[in-house]
Amino acid sequence: MAWLAPPSAGPVEEVPVDAPTDVPLPVEDEMRGRSVLLKQIQEARKIIERHQPKSLAVLGGDCLVSLVPFSWLSERYGDRLGVLWIDTHPDVQTPKQYTNAHAHVLGALLGHGDPDLTKAVTRPVPAKNVMIAGIHDPLPFEAQFIADHGLRTCSPQQVRDGAQPVMEWLKDSQIEVLAIHLDLDVLDPHNFRSLLFAKPGRGKHDFGDVAEGKLNIPDVLKLIQEVTTEKEVVGMTIAEHMPWDALNLQEMLKQLPLIGG
Repeated sequence: MAWLAPPSAGPVEEVPVDAPTDVPLPVEDEMRGRSVLLKQIQEARKIIERHQPKSLAVLGGDCLVSLVPFSWLSERYGDRLGVLWIDTHPDVQTPKQYTNAHAHVLGALLGHGDPDLTKAVTRPVPAKNVMIAGIHDPLPFEAQFIADHGLRTCSPQQVRDGAQPVMEWLKDSQIEVLAIHLDLDVLDPHNFRSLLFAKPGRGKHDFGDVAEGKLNIPDVLKLIQEVTTEKEVVGMTIAEHMPWDALNLQEMLKQLPLIGG
């Protein structure tokens, strides 16, 4: 994504990430790769503290990359910060439901879930300051969490119809600035192919029958353009880019004569 993105007008930093291997990360105390993730969280925090930014954008891996930047913005702006979570999933699970931490991050930002994640959030975001757009068919635990905490949501069809629930949320709240989390899996994998759900040769049930995106790029752009007419954006995260064709071509090139050696 950094290669694709326009040049930045501000300082650019890269959070160090260990090179992946063919060995899966272990599940540690119910979370896969816990020690590796905590190391990355600490490194991200150090970088942000060094710059003390008023705003920041993140081109990320999975959804967990929003944890530290949005926590920082919550500390800076307090109750004036709203979080627009554009995602097919609410990301409010805990290790009890799912071992992969990318599904835990919004819950942690709200102050709920795994202690190692919630302690990275010194000022939790109030539930009334959060809107989840693009969500549909949440799992039972997710649906119950949303109901219990009064989280406001906007379905894919409502997004296409003008995102009235989002605009009403902005008007009803005391929010002055916005952090926007964009999980690319909110996009329809039939139309946007660089997603986990668009894995070539996948089976119908390969991903546990969880909800898959129903929006398209123009829908997402229209939504973001609408909210930016109402509020200043101080945070932007883009997560879960999975360029299958590029990855598979890279592996192919490694094995070709004269090119791959």
